[in-house]
Amino acid sequence: MFLSILKSIYNILLLTLIPFIGMSQTVDTVRIKLDWNPSRLHVGLDVSRLMGTTIKPHKSSLGGMVDLDFHRFLLTFEGGVEEINRLKTYEYTNQGSFLKWGIDYNLIPHNKYRNMISLGLRYAQSRFSDQLNFTEENPWFGTQTLQFSNQNISAHWTEILLRLNVQVWKNVFLGSVLRIEIMKNISDPDQFIPFDIPGWGRNWKSGTDEKTANMGFSYYLIYHFSFREKEIPLKKIK
Repeated sequence: MFLSILKSIYNILLLTLIPFIGMSQTVDTVRIKLDWNPSRLHVGLDVSRLMGTTIKPHKSSLGGMVDLDFHRFLLTFEGGVEEINRLKTYEYTNQGSFLKWGIDYNLIPHNKYRNMISLGLRYAQSRFSDQLNFTEENPWFGTQTLQFSNQNISAHWTEILLRLNVQVWKNVFLGSVLRIEIMKNISDPDQFIPFDIPGWGRNWKSGTDEKTANMGFSYYLIYHFSFREKEIPLKKIK
């Protein structure tokens, strides 16, 4: 249900941005001098994690992002903390943090509204501890409580991203990210394979199968800090 809502918002953002794509393509036909000096800094709050914290009582998470532009490229950092306490026929707790960094390539760098469509690549790393408690009935020893834990283990993976930024008011932007997570690797767990990985999500596909790939959506409320204005050349309409 929650994932369906996120997908719907993502589609709405895409439709909102379509009119600006054609406008920016006209601008890009003009030869533009390379300008590698940074002109703006984006600082964003991950509102999808706040929504998840509100909707899912077993999960608490907070995240954010910053990026700095260099011509068509953006140096980007994302990070956050996450805590899970899932109670079913077992009790599972997980607490940790994650950090992602990489490069985005802006496909419409001279859009006059500073809207953005970009493709990106991230290296992501997570460090966390988790614990699993459950009870079982034993004909010889009666009811037993079993406990397994992993302390301070790490995971890392790679992400491929499609990112949209849309101006909603002056220097305030709404950002959405579609991310494909691949090439996951977990350091040797102490006692069991983690159910969840902060920053990656659920680590189980079905039964005892681990996810080798994952897909996620993130939504950011972003503030745009401008150092200077880059010139936006206009093409004369014939």
